[in-house]
Amino acid sequence: MKRYAVLCGSAPGGRRQKNIAAMHDFLTSEEGGFWTEEDIMIFPNGVSGTMLSFVLERLRADGIGYIFLYVCPLSPVSDGDTSVWLGSEEVERRMIEDFCAGGGAQVVYDSCRETVDEAELCGEACANLAQGLRGFPKGL
Repeated sequence: MKRYAVLCGSAPGGRRQKNIAAMHDFLTSEEGGFWTEEDIMIFPNGVSGTMLSFVLERLRADGIGYIFLYVCPLSPVSDGDTSVWLGSEEVERRMIEDFCAGGGAQVVYDSCRETVDEAELCGEACANLAQGLRGFPKGL
């Protein structure tokens, strides 16, 4: 069975929540099931409900048998909340819950305010790439 993880965060641009980074590291570890990078999509700075719905429906249409959705806003999600804020986007929980109720998908809600710089997560390779791109004109 093909599986896919979608990790949705709420960090400001250029940063990633520590829990998103930790979930990614867990999924790619032996304990987490050795997920490959190709099977993980990360929205570290938020995602609209429209885009999230499109991605989830596309994965299902492509025959993905199991979709793991990790939603990590800055504030805790309570049972009575009708939406979650992912970055500057309000996402209706009903869309998420209805999608998961269709089978083959699971959502985990978490929250985290601590962030790290994206460059710290990818180490020297990202730092070198960022340094190399500084000379390019904006908008390319």
